[in-house]
Amino acid sequence: MITIIALILVTLGALNWLAVGIFNFNVINWIFTPSAYVGARVIYALVGIAGVWLIAYLIYNKFSPKRIHAVEDMAHDRHHTDEV
Repeated sequence: MITIIALILVTLGALNWLAVGIFNFNVINWIFTPSAYVGARVIYALVGIAGVWLIAYLIYNKFSPKRIHAVEDMAHDRHHTDEV
């Protein structure tokens, strides 16, 4: 569940940067007026934490025991289906 939330936050952050890059329009700063500066910083921090979470998630899953033996399992499955 936390990974899905992180993915949503990172996607929203990416869309915000897309708006900044193409239209020079920062959605977060537009939502949180200058008087609500702390709110915008909280959102930026949450997006950053979500990004770090997803990096850790990807690294962990790439080097997990399931993934390391995936090639051997595929070869075993192919050999098994050839016998049938």
